Amino acid sequence: MTRTWPDALPDVFRGATAVSEGWLTASQLRSPRLVRVLHGVYRPAHVPLTHGLQCRAAALVVPPAARLTGRSLATVLGCDLRRPGDPVEVVVPVEEAGSAIRGITLRAASQGPLGSGTWRSVPVASRERMGFDLAARHDLETAVSHLDAAAGKGLLDVEAFRSWLEHRHEDDVRHVRTAAALVDARAGSPPESVCRVRLLQAGIAVVPQHRVRDARGVIARVDLAIPELRIAIEYDGAWHADRLQLERDRARLNRLQAAGWTVVHVTAAVLREPGALVDAVRRAVARAAA
Repeated sequence: MTRTWPDALPDVFRGATAVSEGWLTASQLRSPRLVRVLHGVYRPAHVPLTHGLQCRAAALVVPPAARLTGRSLATVLGCDLRRPGDPVEVVVPVEEAGSAIRGITLRAASQGPLGSGTWRSVPVASRERMGFDLAARHDLETAVSHLDAAAGKGLLDVEAFRSWLEHRHEDDVRHVRTAAALVDARAGSPPESVCRVRLLQAGIAVVPQHRVRDARGVIARVDLAIPELRIAIEYDGAWHADRLQLERDRARLNRLQAAGWTVVHVTAAVLREPGALVDAVRRAVARAAA
């Protein structure tokens, strides 16, 4: 006998639960009305797939001690650090890590506590643990850009995070401490953070989101600046190709140049080329100091 399709289903659920509770039959789980989110976890086809929904799906299959962390936790809290195809990130005590689950990255923690909060009934890591997982296992530029973004959104108390790290002894903690020391919540974008870290590592100190003023007041806010030399470093994203924005950018550039500032423009291509950013800024510094 064919079971009637239920009037309503949860927006994410385990198939085994649906069958055991009598909501659906095993064959109905293969219906085009359902879409698999993770192995054994489904959503009705009309329910949009978001990272938040993927996180709730993961919570149904990970060990009870697991906590949402890293980019996943930052994203559901309003700081979208996901990349296309990113798995859900969770942290779990090392003794409960278990086997891998496709679509989920399990971070094994050798030191607790992990956190006691929740997001939409999903257990989540503490903000400090989230920060650790935003930085650990990433290169320094990426780690700092993640932490900058979280701090800028008010998700991470940087001083509390640095203090918390002093008492940690896990793998990669030295790297995370290095990243934490470079965090600046004023950063306006991940590429800007990358530029700042790259310049700092080359011995070039810069100020993020610096306001340039003339006798009449603020004329521009630049991504990065060496104020004493009147050098601005600006990251040009794809949106600058928009005609109206391009006109605004040119007017802004004219104002900066009229105020005696040199602007070093940075693109994604420049960041991909080793040494290009540092060389360009050093040339600007040499000209300004001449």
